[in-house]
Amino acid sequence: IFGFLNTFDNNNTIWDHFVSINGNYDISEKLGLSFTAGGTTRSDFYDRSGVASTGQIVFGVKRHFNYQNQLPIQFSRKRNIVGLLGQATLDYDDYLFLNLSARKDWVSNFQSANNNITYPGASLSFLPTNAFPSLKSENGLNFLKFRASYGTSANFDTDRPYPTVGFTNQDTQIFNDPINGGSVTTNQISNIKANPDLKPELLEEVELGIESKFWKNRVSLDFTYFYKTTNDLIVVEPLAPSTGFTSTQSNIGAIENKGVEADFGIDIFRSENFSWNSRVNFFANNVIVTEQEQDQIFYAGSLAVGGGLFRGSNVAQKGESLGSIVGTAIARDANGDFLVNSAGNYVVAEQDENGLAPIVGDAIPDYTMNFINSIRYKNLSLNFQINHTKGGDILSSTVATLLGRGLIVETQDRENTYILPGVKADGSVNNTQINNSTYFFSNLLFGPTETRIYDASVIRLQEVSLAYSLPSKVLDKTPFGALTFTVQGFNLWYDAYNTPDGANFDPNVQGVGVGNGQGFDFLNGPSSRRYGFSLKATF
Repeated sequence: IFGFLNTFDNNNTIWDHFVSINGNYDISEKLGLSFTAGGTTRSDFYDRSGVASTGQIVFGVKRHFNYQNQLPIQFSRKRNIVGLLGQATLDYDDYLFLNLSARKDWVSNFQSANNNITYPGASLSFLPTNAFPSLKSENGLNFLKFRASYGTSANFDTDRPYPTVGFTNQDTQIFNDPINGGSVTTNQISNIKANPDLKPELLEEVELGIESKFWKNRVSLDFTYFYKTTNDLIVVEPLAPSTGFTSTQSNIGAIENKGVEADFGIDIFRSENFSWNSRVNFFANNVIVTEQEQDQIFYAGSLAVGGGLFRGSNVAQKGESLGSIVGTAIARDANGDFLVNSAGNYVVAEQDENGLAPIVGDAIPDYTMNFINSIRYKNLSLNFQINHTKGGDILSSTVATLLGRGLIVETQDRENTYILPGVKADGSVNNTQINNSTYFFSNLLFGPTETRIYDASVIRLQEVSLAYSLPSKVLDKTPFGALTFTVQGFNLWYDAYNTPDGANFDPNVQGVGVGNGQGFDFLNGPSSRRYGFSLKATF
């Protein structure tokens, strides 16, 4: 009997309170002090109530009385956070600034030993151009700022409302008893194992930066170096079914993230009727797992939800990138050469030399760069942005399927033969020919996971917009103060130049949904090209 109907109400109640004492004082003619001290409380309560009915009797009648079985839908979660905070800022003669801050939070859904955390912060800024005005000149240096900061923050968010305690699931209609009739009520332990030792995450960051402007403020150059550490990152860890559970929430020891960010801007033209501003920003970072008790934690992808190595997963492994992708690899000999079997196909390796799942890719890009332009002629404005993401791997089932099924131009030479690069078991160079189908289908589609890893570099026309503002004289006799018409386009063109041209593949997909996972395309839908029109009016 088919047909079901679920109806429910979701209610999310948030109580947020904040109380503080603020002060602002001039200690001397040049020295000033401002401060804030206070406390905050936040209570989040989420409640869902409803009815789930199955076994529709009369087609088209979508009311619960028209279904044979009804089950209640009930779920609730609650979390309280209490915090104390303080912040003070000292400024000296408008060129030297010192800020100190600290906060301590207590959260209700962690065990008492780990339910509180303190996170301080400090920053120092120095403006040489304010301290020494002689450094400034109209066509030279206009502004210079050096800054250094240390900041921390905490995160208590988890996938479960109460991750540190176990619970049972109750089902009042699990099945019909064939002897006594009716439904049987069951109680079942959750398949998620509680972790009473779970700790909140602590994020620490050290940042050094320079901000500068030159040539009548027409040129700007900013540079930032950052060093971040995430301590006790919370992830979902899969467990062997033999434990009686399928997953738990764990803390990865520590993650190190360091990199640079730079921004260069220039007003190429700047006049009353015509202006052109161009900016280039650059970002690069490395994210490395520096501390961890377990050998490997599969936290996203098919391994994280019990799938096989055919799909692949993100893994946390000490000394490796947090964007590492594991799966089956092409087996290699002692010299690192690919191994090919007697049939001419790649040999599959399910473990590396340490008995772990082999790392076959890294989803973290080498860098990301944006080229942003704003051009204005009188009341007409043109803006466009070009993005270049260099490097970063993606496990693409879409590309592999198109190749393996012979659906794109790269596979059209059906009579061609191939020799896979590598060596045979005896160490001799492989010379065994395989046909088109064996190459694409058996090796690239259903061979080792490593053969489905592609470089996700892409150049993209991210956005283009054209706007026209009506002249003020046209609006003089209207109620409008300003009226602007804008047409926009997003993701208008891209080129993933290290993937097969015939696939027209866009690496900008999130194959495992929202979360920490990255670098996966599990036959996901293609990216969309979007257009828009807007009208902005002031009165």
